[in-house]
Parts: sequence; structure tokens; C-alpha cells
Amino acid sequence: MTVTDTGSAPAETAEPRPAPGTPRRWPLVVAIGVAVVFAVAAAALALLAAREDDPQGDLRAAAGAFGEVLVTYDHRDPQRHREAVLDRATGAFAAEYEEAFDGGLGQLIEQLEASSRGFVKDVYTTEVQRGQALAIVVLDVETTGTSGPRRLFDVYVRLTMIQVEGEWLVDDVTDLSFGADGGGGALPPGADEG
Repeated sequence: MTVTDTGSAPAETAEPRPAPGTPRRWPLVVAIGVAVVFAVAAAALALLAAREDDPQGDLRAAAGAFGEVLVTYDHRDPQRHREAVLDRATGAFAAEYEEAFDGGLGQLIEQLEASSRGFVKDVYTTEVQRGQALAIVVLDVETTGTSGPRRLFDVYVRLTMIQVEGEWLVDDVTDLSFGADGGGGALPPGADEG
């Protein structure tokens, strides 16, 4: 008679295997993580390169900021507009604008309940020579007041920019829109000194 061992031998322990058709996720997660890191690094390097390739970036930024400030005011606080313009202007233009504002512009803004907001679309600049350059700022302007709402498109303003102690300030302003359908009348009176 033959004796057979019917007892079970200890089974070998094996790692659990994923069910068929279940993808392994960790390689995908690692690949996505690496891609995100490279994308962020590439964006940071592109910003640094753009700054180095754009030596007039500060000039353009200052011109755009001034253009927006020049056409942005609120009848509830016209002094805020006055100070914002004067903070970005040289002595020559600041004196002219201050005289125009104090001579009636501030009162006119209040009487007409005028409010305006400018949106910079483009800024073009010339080469800087001896700390001076010209900039043309293109804006869209939304105004409201006693005469109702109005939207002006493609208002062109030429700015003479002067670098003072490393900061770009405005020395002269000229409205280049010449009363065109899209632009004339966007600048506060006294701003068009050119």
C-alpha cells in the first residue's frame, strides 16, 4: 500500500500582483512630477531671459503705468488722481499739470461727476539717449458722468520720458488722437501740453 501525504506543503509567499489590466501608477506620477518641475524651471528661465533681452522693459512699464494713471480718475476723489499724476512727472510737467488741475480741472471732474478708467493696449518706445526717450501709449478708455457712459478706443498718447535717479518720469504729454472717433477728449484738460 502506498501512503500519500495529503497534507499541504507551506505555500511560497509571493508579492501581490495587480489584477490584469490595472496599470502601475507610480511611474506615471513620477513622470508627471518631473515634467511639472521642468516646465516651472523653463518658465522661470524664460522670464529671466526676457528681462535680459528687454533692456527697455522698465521704460515701457513706466510709460504704460503713467498713461493709465493719466486717464483714470474718479469724481469722488479727484485729489487721488492729481497725486498719482504728479508722483510720476518731472518738475516741468508736474508744474503744468498742477496748475491745470488746481485751475479748474479738479472742479470740472467733480461738477460733471466724471469718472474714467484707462486700459493700456500697447506701449512703443524709442531708443534711450542720454537718459531720455519717447513713448507712445495706446489705451482704451471708459468714462462715465452726467453725459452718460462712453468708451474710447485706441487713444494714442505721446510721452517724453526722462530717467531721474534710476526712475522713469514724464516730462511732456501730447494727445495724438486728434479728435478721431476713437480718441479725442480722453485726456483731462491741461494734460495735452504738446
